[in-house]
Amino acid sequence: MAEKNGGVPPVNLNGISRPGRGGVVVKPKNMKGTLRRLWTLTEGQRKGLEWILLLSVLASAASIVSPYVTGRAVTAISGGDAVLWILVFLTGLYFVDWLVKFLQSFFMASIGQRVIHHIRRTLFDWIRTLPLSFFDRNRHGELMSRLTNDVDNISTTISNSLTLLMTYSFTVTGIFLMMLYLSPFLTLVSVVGVGMIFLLTKTVTKYTRKLFLRQQKSLGLLNGQVEESISGLPVVMAFCRQEEMEREFGERNDELCQISVKALICAGYLMPLMNVINNLLYVAISVLCGILFINGSITELGLVTSFLLYVRQFTRPFVEIANIYNNFQTAVAGVERMFEILDEQPEPADRDQTVSLEHPRGDIEFRHVAFGYLPEHPVLRDISVKIPSGAKAAIVGATGSGKTTIINLLTRFYDVSEGSILLDGHDLRDYRMEDLRKVFGVVLQDTALFATTVRENICYGHPEASIEEIREAARIAGADSFIGRLSNGYDTVLEQGGMELSQGERQLLTIARAVFANAPILILDEATSSVDTVTEQKIRRAMLKLCADRTSVIIAHRLSTIRDSDLILLLENGEIAEQGTHEELMELGGRYAQMYRTQTELCS
Repeated sequence: MAEKNGGVPPVNLNGISRPGRGGVVVKPKNMKGTLRRLWTLTEGQRKGLEWILLLSVLASAASIVSPYVTGRAVTAISGGDAVLWILVFLTGLYFVDWLVKFLQSFFMASIGQRVIHHIRRTLFDWIRTLPLSFFDRNRHGELMSRLTNDVDNISTTISNSLTLLMTYSFTVTGIFLMMLYLSPFLTLVSVVGVGMIFLLTKTVTKYTRKLFLRQQKSLGLLNGQVEESISGLPVVMAFCRQEEMEREFGERNDELCQISVKALICAGYLMPLMNVINNLLYVAISVLCGILFINGSITELGLVTSFLLYVRQFTRPFVEIANIYNNFQTAVAGVERMFEILDEQPEPADRDQTVSLEHPRGDIEFRHVAFGYLPEHPVLRDISVKIPSGAKAAIVGATGSGKTTIINLLTRFYDVSEGSILLDGHDLRDYRMEDLRKVFGVVLQDTALFATTVRENICYGHPEASIEEIREAARIAGADSFIGRLSNGYDTVLEQGGMELSQGERQLLTIARAVFANAPILILDEATSSVDTVTEQKIRRAMLKLCADRTSVIIAHRLSTIRDSDLILLLENGEIAEQGTHEELMELGGRYAQMYRTQTELCS
């Protein structure tokens, strides 16, 4: 399904604030608290922010003073006085206004991007410390949205909206005071008119937000349907469901079109109406100014000019401030989502007194281990087993029996709920995490290749390796032959995830990576699950060579690949139901023997 729009830069459409595609203002839960925390991330840039605040005041002052000076010029002209010095001053004022706003944008761009750089670095560094359980609880697309869309939205707000919000706020306040100074009565009339515009904007935007919310939901459903259709196209074609797929798409598309038309028409209705009200207000103020000037309540023509210019400036920022504030709210909500990540607990810290792991033997022991991803749903129950150094242990069982969970506990992706796991006689938690992870060479069921060369994928973590060492690892894994057929051999740059390779070829590369790591303990999690019989035999021969003189733990569904294991564990419902060698378990005639005979009959 399509991910939630977490923070696409906002778009202003006819006076309606529309963050991203949905047009829905996401309100923060605690704006003051979030802003205080965000302020702590601006350390080192606060002096620059103070200068930007000062520039905002100067820019506002120029906007506030210029109408008054213009009025003085009109008064001077009407009285026959010299106006040259006023015009020169006014020209200088406009030049200063341009210069101040340029400097404001220049400093804000520089400081804003440095702040965002620091935020991205802080967020990414923290994510790197989080345990695997965090990534199991959160969708990867949502995390990517927080790292990109939400941070970009914060960047836009800091670089643009923040300065405009400060400038407009100072400007509106200053203009209101100047209008009040020139004519309290006309100011009251202006405030009433602006209040009408504000109420109208609030009423219409309240309705349009509901429409944009429906549009966002409809767009999400359409994106999800498109994603499922593309990813599942082979299945759709195999079951001849193309017409149904087109019909479903058409219905979603029609629904989105109808909602979007209503939303855009409603959004387009507001700005012209506001312009009409604004112009009527301006005309009313002009007529009142004329009446007051004729009856002598206003004696200077320049005052009329200044006040009319102020009225024009006074009404304009209100809608912009509302839009900016809505965008600001959405950005702060993105900051809250960012802080939700920063509030996550990292992996447990190493103990103060750790044990050296310079020369690991590879003795593994599980002592009454129990574990559950959720406390109320245990996955493993009272697991006790010893795997001597250099032994080859295999774990089999039905899906969901806890096989992969044992691997997650052994590599300390998770910590046990009860009991303990020992390596060379010491609890895993007695070792430094970095030292412990180096002990294991892991080949997981889901292959993980990077968008770099084949060579760098094999020697991942050891960039100084020679090509001869890399070739030897690939030859042991049985990958050298197909690598030679690639366009640039070991220098071939793979696509993200190695999508141009077959599943079996990707698996062979990950095995070559484990071979190259030359770790004392080898873990193979369904390493042959996605390869053909011929490739399986290659992997089996590679495994025999690879597992020699090292402890190995193998998870396999194909029991033929683990017949020569020193110890086979059969898991059922999170418990060890049977254990022994292949011959012992076959002689026992239990569940393992039944599984093996069934697979043998199917393959014959």
